[in-house]
Amino acid sequence: MSEPNRPHARAFDLPGWPCPPRVRDIPAYRDSWGWIAVIGASTPVAQDDLGYLWVNGSVVPRFIMPDERAINPGALVFWAEGGIGLWVHPKSLRFLPSISRLEMKPDEWQPVAVVAKEWPPFIASPAQW
Repeated sequence: MSEPNRPHARAFDLPGWPCPPRVRDIPAYRDSWGWIAVIGASTPVAQDDLGYLWVNGSVVPRFIMPDERAINPGALVFWAEGGIGLWVHPKSLRFLPSISRLEMKPDEWQPVAVVAKEWPPFIASPAQW
């Protein structure tokens, strides 16, 4: 464990690392992004009773791309004007769960400001890594 006054670098400090520590940090870092799962009850992304999209701000986004071969390739969260953007792989749409606003813990869920049909241009394809 590091001492309180010693510097301690984070993965996000690495040049080219796009993922902030948590999804809730994305709006503070232009061009940041990361992969999240789209799964059942403990999902990082959900729609509420009125169809609004939310992401769990405590989730750690991963520096991977959706796997086209998977049954459920997941989603990308990314920096967008006004907040958090979301791209959901078309194969993952059927896995998008619902959540009641009454079940949402305060400050845990962040609203999705923008949805995208394609990845934003600042998200490079794996071939460009």
